[in-house]
Amino acid sequence: MKKFILLLPLLLLAGCEERFRYPCQDPSNWNENQCKKPFCSANGTCPEDLTHYEKEKVTQTTLTLPSTPSPALKKGECK
Repeated sequence: MKKFILLLPLLLLAGCEERFRYPCQDPSNWNENQCKKPFCSANGTCPEDLTHYEKEKVTQTTLTLPSTPSPALKKGECK
């Protein structure tokens, strides 16, 4: 029984291999014609369509208001 428990992880790891659902997900195929436009754009399998999109971090800017309001301009006056 101990042998079985020790061999089980080895058997499970032997079946692991990197597979891709679409050929253009594999970076080694990105230079082939099937992964370049216009060939891949017809069915949406271009690398930019299939690779994970990461959002850019958005930084929030705060607007600072002056502590004293500016005086109101009278009609006909320019700043």
